[in-house]
Amino acid sequence: MPRRLNTIIVVPHSQARFFKFSFSTRALILTAGACALAVLLSVLAISFTGGAITRRSEVTRLRSQNKELTAVNEQLAGTISEVQSRLDEFEEQTAKLALAAGMETPPEVLADRVVPADRFGKGGQYDRLPETPEVLRVQGDWIAAQLSEVEKALAHREEVWSATPSIAPAMGLMTDGFGGRPDPVTGRHALHKGLDISARRGTPVISPADGVVVFTGTSGNLGKTVRIAHGLGYTTVYGHLDRIDVEPGEEVRRGTKIGALGNSGRSTGPHLHYEVHVDGEPVNPLYYILDAF
Repeated sequence: MPRRLNTIIVVPHSQARFFKFSFSTRALILTAGACALAVLLSVLAISFTGGAITRRSEVTRLRSQNKELTAVNEQLAGTISEVQSRLDEFEEQTAKLALAAGMETPPEVLADRVVPADRFGKGGQYDRLPETPEVLRVQGDWIAAQLSEVEKALAHREEVWSATPSIAPAMGLMTDGFGGRPDPVTGRHALHKGLDISARRGTPVISPADGVVVFTGTSGNLGKTVRIAHGLGYTTVYGHLDRIDVEPGEEVRRGTKIGALGNSGRSTGPHLHYEVHVDGEPVNPLYYILDAF
């Protein structure tokens, strides 16, 4: 059986000649398959090339990000080192403040290490964990806690200083001290609970510490009297005044004028009778006068 052929005739408009192409059905099928395969391979090649370009672009982007992250990490490491250095300085300053405030220094725990007691305040080096944000946070919390304790200690010292009588209530001559003595009027032996300071009538009398006036008026043999409560168990008494310049409930500061020296009550001459009581018991006022006698 003769082979069947397929013929394509091409007739150009501008020419009288024509072209004729004859081919078998098998050749047509093979040619079409080859063209389809070529198209498929072209599509795959384009896809692969596009993927490669995309992957190359992604790699380039990741490299750029890696460089940026490296720079950020280096900057973070520098910042952590700087913060660590500042925290060490704060720690040493806190230790000095603690010693100045009279605080005790027991061992303190930071993360999983112990800060020895002899480290506190000496500024020496000690083994610490690798510098990490968590360690810095723990150290910062520790310093904050220590500063809080220092603040409390200093506030207490300020309270003690404010409440403790420390200056002479009047300038003059001390004519009689604290303790047993013959009574100047009766001649009998008696306990003199304070100091007698002789001076000219009208000499200013001042408070030796901060406090609140709790009594003003006449008090038996002491005549015109002022009593001040200073807190922390301290109370002072001022007798034989010529004039009282404060009222009950009035707050006074160290150095506030509370009256004038006089000769009221049972007195043999112008003078101030000054008493200091601690927790209700009279003590020698000389122990609480730092600027005279």
